[in-house]
Amino acid sequence: MLTIGIVDDGVGFVPALNKLKQTVSADYLCVVCGEDFPLGEQTSSRLLSVGEKALRFCADMGCNAVVFSSVALSSRCLKALSPASPVALFGCEAPVVHASSYTASQVLLAGDSFALRNRSVRAIAVPMPRFPSLAEADSERDIVSYVSELCEPFDGQFDCIALANSSMNMYKHCFSRVFPNVKIFDSLEGVARRIRKTYKKYPRDDGVCRVVTLNGEDITDKYSFFID
Repeated sequence: MLTIGIVDDGVGFVPALNKLKQTVSADYLCVVCGEDFPLGEQTSSRLLSVGEKALRFCADMGCNAVVFSSVALSSRCLKALSPASPVALFGCEAPVVHASSYTASQVLLAGDSFALRNRSVRAIAVPMPRFPSLAEADSERDIVSYVSELCEPFDGQFDCIALANSSMNMYKHCFSRVFPNVKIFDSLEGVARRIRKTYKKYPRDDGVCRVVTLNGEDITDKYSFFID
């Protein structure tokens, strides 16, 4: 059975897991790097260190492929670690380039510090440092209020939004509630397409899913509400 590892710092792994489960049948090992939460506020060197440790951990746990669902981790580690990776390595990057090809207007890029600093396309950058904590609390009302507070000053200046934090993928609908007529791009389409192309030969059988910390502690029960 194919085993895919998904690495994130919190609930951002959930939308990646759900998307990939629709794409290919596999066992999934979700690795939560909670000690470095939020990853998007870490330094470049720290992100690389976390990425290296997570990749080794997943390989030791028998994963055939690893997905960095964290946008910050993908942006910093994918090119650096892929050449020597012991397993196939995939990343989820901010979809700002995809979004910019959709519109003649500007793109609003919502995300964390690392993703906003390292964007390759001009956009209206809106940092949302509190978003990962609100996502962990599963507080939709507070998320809608937060998105409204930070993004509404730019209303009328953009017609699409690129989500540059993995936890935002889980609450994409909250952005739609604030901006119902705006196209919203998340970071999962590209990786799902690459996974499907690479592993389409695998049969569709029900796999199992475990959630663990980077130290190997099983925390599946903590996230059972999101993944059952």
